[in-house]
Amino acid sequence: MRVTLLLLLLLVVVVLGLWLSGWRPPDRFNPWAPLDVRAEPDLFLRYKLHRLDEDPARCRAALAQAGARFTPLPDHAGRDGCGWHDAVQLSGTGIAQLTHPTTVTCPLAASLVMLDRHVMQPAAEAVFGQPVRTMDHVGSYACRNVYGEQDAALSSHATAEAIDVTAFRLGDGRVVRIGSDWHRGSSGVFLHRVEDEGCRYFGIVLGPDYNIAHQTHFHLQESRGMGGWCR
Repeated sequence: MRVTLLLLLLLVVVVLGLWLSGWRPPDRFNPWAPLDVRAEPDLFLRYKLHRLDEDPARCRAALAQAGARFTPLPDHAGRDGCGWHDAVQLSGTGIAQLTHPTTVTCPLAASLVMLDRHVMQPAAEAVFGQPVRTMDHVGSYACRNVYGEQDAALSSHATAEAIDVTAFRLGDGRVVRIGSDWHRGSSGVFLHRVEDEGCRYFGIVLGPDYNIAHQTHFHLQESRGMGGWCR
């Protein structure tokens, strides 16, 4: 027991000495390293996404580094708890464009950039042999309760923390629609892969298999440090 404590103390002294000398572990092994959305996700992805929520400047820097097209927005306090904090007007995720710019929180934008780079594009190349050029969506921010029901909780859309994606437009102009292609051949394979592999970058992903309200779109919601909950 005494030997174990001495070895542990020696390890702490060695690590502290290295740290004070300026040594840092590689970013993928360092939970405090800034999130590089271009890099393959590591074990600390959730924690790094959570830290983006606490550091707007770092979040915007991560988007710019990845080539996302966005404009920072001032915070907005709406009625009944609606509004947004640390949001951007997002028009492109680095490779793909959005059909029209939309207001999303910066951490949600970062998750969309990673979805584009690490899931959508590899899946499209594997299944169709071409990239995704555009993501179709029906908006993000909407001051409403869940499902628009009066007695329900405030929707994540009411704080710009979620976006509803409806389709993907490929390089040759073909459109893969969630509502009509979910069970259709190669398009269905692509859509299921996007949902399954995209789960790690979001707090919640809901699709056609969840309920009738989501038969036509993916509901993609900011992580906030949560593990992926996908249905």
